[in-house]
Amino acid sequence: MSPSVAAPGEPATPFPAGAWFSVVGNVRLGAGGQTRMVLLRHRLFVAAGLDFPILTYNPVPSYEPIRAGLLADGLLLPQSRLVNLHEDLRERDLSGLPGADAPAIPPAARTEDDVEDGYAWRRRHLDEAGVETTWEYLRPDGTTYAFTPPDVMEGDTRVLDRDGRTVLRGDGLGDLWRWWTRRVVPADGPVFLVSDSRFVAEELGLLDDPRIVLMHQMHNPHLRGDRRWDSPIEPSYASSLEHVDRFDALNTLTERQRHDLRLRFGDLPQLHVVANPVEVVEPPSPAPARVPGRIVVIARLHPQKQLDRAIDAFALVAPRHPTAMLEIYGDGDEETRLRARAQARDVAHRVVFHGHVPDAADRLWEADLAWLTSRFEGYGLFILEARMRECPVLAFDVPYGPAEQIESGVDGVLVPAGDAARLAHATLDLLNDRPRLEAMRSRARAGAIAHGHASFLADWAELARGALARKAARVRMTEASATFDGRTAHVHVAGDGDLDEVVVRWQAWRAGDEAPTDLTTSVESHGAEFTVRAEHAPRGADERLLLTWRNVSWQQTVPAPRRWWRRG
Repeated sequence: MSPSVAAPGEPATPFPAGAWFSVVGNVRLGAGGQTRMVLLRHRLFVAAGLDFPILTYNPVPSYEPIRAGLLADGLLLPQSRLVNLHEDLRERDLSGLPGADAPAIPPAARTEDDVEDGYAWRRRHLDEAGVETTWEYLRPDGTTYAFTPPDVMEGDTRVLDRDGRTVLRGDGLGDLWRWWTRRVVPADGPVFLVSDSRFVAEELGLLDDPRIVLMHQMHNPHLRGDRRWDSPIEPSYASSLEHVDRFDALNTLTERQRHDLRLRFGDLPQLHVVANPVEVVEPPSPAPARVPGRIVVIARLHPQKQLDRAIDAFALVAPRHPTAMLEIYGDGDEETRLRARAQARDVAHRVVFHGHVPDAADRLWEADLAWLTSRFEGYGLFILEARMRECPVLAFDVPYGPAEQIESGVDGVLVPAGDAARLAHATLDLLNDRPRLEAMRSRARAGAIAHGHASFLADWAELARGALARKAARVRMTEASATFDGRTAHVHVAGDGDLDEVVVRWQAWRAGDEAPTDLTTSVESHGAEFTVRAEHAPRGADERLLLTWRNVSWQQTVPAPRRWWRRG
């Protein structure tokens, strides 16, 4: 079945007036759940009456094959607009822009052209050692429209008109992305940027434009390791969360993730939850027969998905269920290793690797149940798709989505993260208790439908309205520092905003604590200076000062006390 393109109707809360754009790094054919969810949101917004073009920033010779493929797969609407930075700059008239002083690009020792259908669209500049120094982008007529650093964020970046005149000289791709975005969006009125690329969003946060409302959707956990609230932050999120104040809205897919963000950064007004919607599909008629024992997994063959655990679990199921089969849909670099694992576990003849299948979700109508064995998930599209097709999911209870999507024992089953034996045991229990398994099917579908289009649109409309209302009240912190004298901290804060709204807390926690404990006994403020006093922390605890100021969060580790040892 093709994805639904039916108009869901107007949201209960109308979208605020303004120009709306979907901001993504890139879109490609055969992409995973995150891209499919971004495109579903695009279709829903357009069907609800918004003009909602998709902005992409990646260098390509042409987006036409991608547009055609997405349209053929039902992932774009006929009226959808997908606007790419490089395609736009090739055609845009830049002659009316003021020039920028720029010395000549240093000559390359040699160059190599990237050619697509006879069009040399990119020229790679290399030095004497063969190291790429610059990428030069060419129009079809052979004129240069841009120079950028070679696949790194920083470096000499330029845009040129057809006469070779420099109209932008910037330091890195961020300058280019911001410059181009300003030219794509209208010159007046509110502009709503709905971002799904943390890298692009971080750079657009520097636009510092009172018209622009930047709303970023998080799709994956921001923590690593055991993924507790105080665990190390994933490197790919570290920089953007360090500048969390730049976002007018930062949306998570689950309450659990927002809770962890609040514990880490404070109860900031821009933290929101908008769960993914489900693609509503009607049951086929006649309904296909479900194959007893057929277990389906739809996932990229990637270490995050831990399909080796799925094979290990199936190796425990197979000897105890004569018709059980594990069918895996998806492709990736792990296929050879996973096939070898199935062979080593003596189940290769009962594990089927289908590769990428565009309508894989519809195979769930014939499955007995589904597995999710990921190391982490945001809000799994696969779980939504399976439940919509009355296929109960057995999932590892990992951060963050499964526990908010599955009511364990009612419409699916959660098992401890990474525990293949428990997954196998729960699977055999269900396969051997048909009445219990069949009762879960309608409940799973009902639970999925609860995440429908209407509530999703209403949530986004309300979120955008709130972000716009808060825009004028945002503060900017330009400086923060702290010095310590025993259990007293002296904090200096500078910035634009009412300093009476600054909140400073002295907190402590030990490994395994569910939340930090507030040790603050008093806070005195005198303009930009704050004096914070605290009681003693438990032995071995970590301590910090946490400052929140409307949209701003700042923290400082409290140094460990000096311990004096008297020599005997």
